[in-house]
Amino acid sequence: MALSPLKVPSHRQSRRRGGPSMAVLASGLGFAVLLLWMSWRFGFGLPARVHRAVDLARNGGADEALARLGALADSHPGDARILDAMGLALDRLGRPKDARADYAQALSLRLDPGAADLHCEEGRLALASGDWDVAAAEYDQASALDKQSAAALAGEGTVAMEQGHLPQALDLYKQALAIKPSLEEAVQGRMKAQEDLDRGSLYSMVDRNGEPLARQSVTAEGLGGLSYPRAQLAAHVVGYTSVKAGDAGLERDLKPLFPGCEVELTLDSRLQEAASHALGWRKGAIVALDPNTGEILCAVSQPSFQPEQVDKDWYKLRDDSNQPLFDRALDGLYEPGSIAKIMTAAAALETGVDMAKIFPMTPPTAINLGGQIFRDWEYHGEIRSLKEAMDVSSNIALYQVAEAMGPDVLLRTINAFGFNQPMDLGFTLANGTHIALQASRSFTPEQADSQFDLANLACGLGKGFRISPLQAARLAMVIANGGKLMKPNLVRSVHGLNGDVLYQMQPTVEDQVIKPDTAERVKQVMEDAVEGERGIGKRARVEGITIAGKTGTARTHTKGSLDAWFICFAPADKPKIAVAVFCDQEGTGMSVAAPIAGAFLSEALQ
Repeated sequence: MALSPLKVPSHRQSRRRGGPSMAVLASGLGFAVLLLWMSWRFGFGLPARVHRAVDLARNGGADEALARLGALADSHPGDARILDAMGLALDRLGRPKDARADYAQALSLRLDPGAADLHCEEGRLALASGDWDVAAAEYDQASALDKQSAAALAGEGTVAMEQGHLPQALDLYKQALAIKPSLEEAVQGRMKAQEDLDRGSLYSMVDRNGEPLARQSVTAEGLGGLSYPRAQLAAHVVGYTSVKAGDAGLERDLKPLFPGCEVELTLDSRLQEAASHALGWRKGAIVALDPNTGEILCAVSQPSFQPEQVDKDWYKLRDDSNQPLFDRALDGLYEPGSIAKIMTAAAALETGVDMAKIFPMTPPTAINLGGQIFRDWEYHGEIRSLKEAMDVSSNIALYQVAEAMGPDVLLRTINAFGFNQPMDLGFTLANGTHIALQASRSFTPEQADSQFDLANLACGLGKGFRISPLQAARLAMVIANGGKLMKPNLVRSVHGLNGDVLYQMQPTVEDQVIKPDTAERVKQVMEDAVEGERGIGKRARVEGITIAGKTGTARTHTKGSLDAWFICFAPADKPKIAVAVFCDQEGTGMSVAAPIAGAFLSEALQ
């Protein structure tokens, strides 16, 4: 029987049954080759090893990455990829000069232009961290690899701005926009460069409202001289740069950020001016804090100086007995006197001292404590409560309160207010770099070995008790905000020239010193010391504003002159500002410092 044509196997069918076609073989071979290439590229081959080293460098292991790449360079001399990766690792280690040498060699060996995007990303990260030299090296490498990279051109424009070459920056931004009109960093950079060129200066420091405190002139040739628009008002904080005197203040401490960054301070120029008006011709300082954030709103020290004239006036400033270059507000340390009684009262209320066992009392003007005479500043008559003791600021009454709780409790409370601890006003940049801004460390005795020592401790007296005006303002702040010790901040934000935020202040609570109800009770005591019938702080009163405060007077000078203190906050019911006034050898707290505080608050809170 004949087979059906449909059943007869064709030549093609017979070959299919016998083995794979050439197409299948070719496909399989191609796939195998691809697998081998991918294994070499992303597994054990040279490109994979370079790629892993780059990843390591970008993720915190730049030292190890450089060592690995060095070994690869020994076995593969003259490889452009290895040299380029070594340059990146060197930049990550903060060695841009060495990085440029490797980058140049990699370019001479015909490096793949595809690496431009990676270098742009590295440049952007360096800008965001304020690493200007590193950013310059990265953007220059990216631009050399791809001359049509808008991101590289914009990055080079920002670096040119940092160097004060504004015309060059404008040209680079325009080139970037010609390639990519929507590139935001080029749009913003061109606007900023044009604005700075038009006004002829770069702002390095501004107050919280954007008012310039320090600026550097710019011309078509580059950076020029420094100027200080608020001159004497912020001289001690902002500082100066001087050939004869060296650097001081933030001009010294923030030098790694200048030029190239705009630093926004927490200071308010309006309050600086109000403080200067209130102090008048008197020698001293005023510090004001935001009790809710710890921001230093005002830090004025007098006498002051013209920052631009330090070189010219150096010998006169150096030899002036009034020490105009010394920052009394942040660096001065003085005996606190009776403002320390705030802490004594807080400790007693916090630990539940039975006031009924102490008051009423009629303290004498002097008592003998182990052979040493401890004196009150005047005869007060009958004192019926802790509030009245604070109203008249009785030394002997506060000693009796301290005796009831003992020296250990008192010292522990005082230290909780921030004494005997470093005072760092600094901050940490986005790249992890900490900028330290050290103010003076206030201190108390480590122990009170006698009743006379305890009496001095309770009343802020003695050589072992020293406080800065900044720390004094913190005492008032703790009571004003419900018992919280806030980290004091002087810098509010740092911005790079490309607009990146390198630092943004966040309020930080360092400790809960006393309970909120204790703070409220101390607040009432301080309010009565100003607004009450017997309060000796009444000369700080301001019509329409309720003030809580405490006077202090210290006698620490050989000629018998007095230092005057007044600490306060206002409005007492919803505090917006905590203030310390210090007057150096100018009189008593009640007669000198209190009215200065009132004058300051009247203008500050208007």
